[in-house]
Amino acid sequence: MVRFFLIPLIASAGFSTEGLNRNNAARPGAYILEAQKIPSAPVIDGFLEPEIWDAVPAARNFIQRQPDEGLPATEKTEVKIMYDAENIYIGAMCFDSEPDKIIANEKRRDSDKLSENDHFEVMLDTFHDRRNGYIFVINPLGAKMDLQIRKEGKSEGRYPNNNPNLNRDWNAVWEVKTAILENGWSAEIRIPLYNLRYDGKSDAVWGLNFLRNIRRKNEASTWVPLPRNLKLHKVSIAGELHGLDELSKGLKLQVKPYTLLNHVSQLDEDGVMDHHPNLDAGIDIKYGITSNLTLELTGNTDFSQVEADDQQINLTRFDLYFPEKREFFLENAAIFSIGSPDDAMIFFSRRIGLSDEGEAIPLLGGAKLAGKLGRYNVGLLNLQAQAKGDIPTNNFSVVRVSRDVFGKSAVGMMLTNRQSSLREDYNRAFALDGDFNFGENLSISSYFALTASPDLRGKNTAAKLGAEWVSDFWEIRGHVLDIQDNFNAEMGFVKRTGIRTGQFYIAYTPEPNIPGVQRLNPHIMVSRTTDQSNGLLERTLHMDMVIQYINGGKTGLQWNDNYEYVDIPFEIQENITIPVGFYPIRYFEANHQTDKSRKIYGEAKYRKGRFYGGDSKILTGKLGLRPFSNFWTEFNLIYNDVELPQGDFINHLLQSRLIYSFSTQLSLMSLLQWNSDTDEVNANIRLHFIYRPGSDLFLVYNERRMVEGIASGIQDRTIALKINYLFNF
Repeated sequence: MVRFFLIPLIASAGFSTEGLNRNNAARPGAYILEAQKIPSAPVIDGFLEPEIWDAVPAARNFIQRQPDEGLPATEKTEVKIMYDAENIYIGAMCFDSEPDKIIANEKRRDSDKLSENDHFEVMLDTFHDRRNGYIFVINPLGAKMDLQIRKEGKSEGRYPNNNPNLNRDWNAVWEVKTAILENGWSAEIRIPLYNLRYDGKSDAVWGLNFLRNIRRKNEASTWVPLPRNLKLHKVSIAGELHGLDELSKGLKLQVKPYTLLNHVSQLDEDGVMDHHPNLDAGIDIKYGITSNLTLELTGNTDFSQVEADDQQINLTRFDLYFPEKREFFLENAAIFSIGSPDDAMIFFSRRIGLSDEGEAIPLLGGAKLAGKLGRYNVGLLNLQAQAKGDIPTNNFSVVRVSRDVFGKSAVGMMLTNRQSSLREDYNRAFALDGDFNFGENLSISSYFALTASPDLRGKNTAAKLGAEWVSDFWEIRGHVLDIQDNFNAEMGFVKRTGIRTGQFYIAYTPEPNIPGVQRLNPHIMVSRTTDQSNGLLERTLHMDMVIQYINGGKTGLQWNDNYEYVDIPFEIQENITIPVGFYPIRYFEANHQTDKSRKIYGEAKYRKGRFYGGDSKILTGKLGLRPFSNFWTEFNLIYNDVELPQGDFINHLLQSRLIYSFSTQLSLMSLLQWNSDTDEVNANIRLHFIYRPGSDLFLVYNERRMVEGIASGIQDRTIALKINYLFNF
């Protein structure tokens, strides 16, 4: 097995770098687009009227990132930009010689399924700092997605879906209209400047790039050429947008009140259903102090989540990570980020307003100031929580400052403070961090943090040093981590304390001349974790071979040889406890995923091997159906069959997700989950109507039902109507 992975790595040492050198042609001044100022706003209808757009300079000659890196795109794309004092207008013409084969079957906002459609992306680096920016994504049906980028979207951990530097949950207020034509599809985009943070000086220069994806060909092409291993959030490889002058200062005043009417029915200790109708209201206010610094105020904050969390089955002894979904925390969230959910995050906003058990704690309100002052990135946060049960009132504060240095690098500090109404009930954390980039390939990051709690003295620090090299064919990264026993970041997410870890990862991505195969991705990860006395706690060897197909599907084969010491007994299942001891955990895993752009697609994963002194078999399956563009449904299964010396158990998680999109503004979604670990069935049904840009109506039904033990089965249900309205001044 080791030879299987090492031979292609060694043999690749003389692999041609012609494609990489070709793509490094994105030198300063090579790609410049002039924006044209217009006296009045055009009608946004998706059609590029000649009298409006013909005289505007265009970005053309897109270059493939895949499948044939460095070659001209097989279909032409032209992009033009206009602006007035309040808005940026983008017109895109995506020519297609076979328009009847355009793949477009998604209408929802922020859907991850947009990547399985033909789509077009715009990247704006509004400070031209070559590190941070925004991405706007559309498809031929007018569905859209928006993202905030920080540190070029660099993943701080092993799992990119938990990447705090790529904020997929940020929502701007913008408009797009599209049209499918006889020679392709066209789009008109209007982005109000109040959504963006930028330097308001005259003759500003912004970083700029575009990406076009033709899904049936699995072809991605960009205006400024990108190496195939990099995505559009590689802000440092971008062109320039010139001609911007006399822009408004951006956001002035934005007021967004909400009203929430809900009815909660809950089973009490005597088995009687108790009913609680409730009417609530609150307000969020944004004020643009400058074009790049925003103050947000919130009163009677609504942190109710109209979207349910995807449940997980935990077969480990460590906490699971659930991402933040609450609107107040989402904009500029990455400014407050130090660390990774894989090991330790110094600040994790989900700790505010939620108890350790996930129960909502009422918040009176608070304020957030975030943005950029010259070369400084600034974030200030303060929120006041009410008392609830045995939990006293608490004030949560965060101060975050970083400074851009050496072009694309930054150094910074952060202070977090939780102070309750009880004088000796507090928790504080202080951190220093640095992120350094050398050329286009090498980056080094680090942080040092310490905490203070009244009952924990000494051994209260954490530190991490990591490095990463990403090129056209190689991805190499590693880090060392030290988290002492009494490190206690209560406003953060810390997976495990009292450890020292070293990790190394190497991946190679050749593109062999094999019919139907786009790319191979063999990779190896090794890690070793000890306690603070260097006693072995865990050792990991992960070897994986992934085959990516031209149609977008992939197959993976992996071998994991792990060794773990359990220092504290933990209950893995009711009445089944894993005792202290050393355990080999060795398993083989195979997985396959079909082309997700098809009307019927699937995914399957099977794992089998040794597990805490016994054996385990884990089966994961997914079936998706998309018979037409308005309707999509997906069924997921996780099935665990575990045999241990202490006892055997089987558990499973079933999920059924159904979405019907009446239009890009109106959708009906449902999520049904059955978790055998808790013997619960949870239902979340949500009607979402965007009745004007930035203003929403939600009608939500939630139900939690026990599978066994109670005659009615229902534990609680909630019906909620929430309306918000955005005022721009």
